[in-house]
Amino acid sequence: MIGIFMLALAGLTSVGAYLLGARRLGLPPARLGAAVGKTLETVGAVLIFLVANLVVAVPLVVALRAVTGTFVSVYVTDDTAWLGLSLLQGLAFQWWREASRKKAGALALEERGNLG
Repeated sequence: MIGIFMLALAGLTSVGAYLLGARRLGLPPARLGAAVGKTLETVGAVLIFLVANLVVAVPLVVALRAVTGTFVSVYVTDDTAWLGLSLLQGLAFQWWREASRKKAGALALEERGNLG
């Protein structure tokens, strides 16, 4: 029941955001697909960072055990903070890629003399 409630609530707020964007903010509905695509790219980047963080963390914990001789629990990798940190890493990486694309596009236009 909780899952259905969460999905229904997310659907309702998504419809509200769509109506706000299309009617009040003048966002073109045709560009929503591109926005969803960018969202999926970002989710992918977040998941890649999450996996990378955990793949590095577990051997590091084992190495710390061996080097220091003290017990370090692998349970430090079982924390929701990893998801938050990975979210920040993925967002920053995606924004960096996007900014680099825009800069590269502007430079290409400048080189061709097509600066509007």
